[in-house]
Amino acid sequence: MIQTTVLERPQTVPTHPDIDLVGPLEACEMLVVDEDELLELVNGDRLSAYRLGGHIRFRATEVMSLARVCL
Repeated sequence: MIQTTVLERPQTVPTHPDIDLVGPLEACEMLVVDEDELLELVNGDRLSAYRLGGHIRFRATEVMSLARVCL
């Protein structure tokens, strides 16, 4: 099995240009945090989360903006 780093993985491209949602795993990878830290960001009102059909999603643009500020 070949392992790749986050930087080597292909970037997820939204299938619809108006929808830029990512799941918790992608958000964690973008922010380089674990799920507990992601939850702290949501509970601390630093990142908005959206529930869609029983799944939690994040706006990729918001995650990237937060990543720029935190890194």
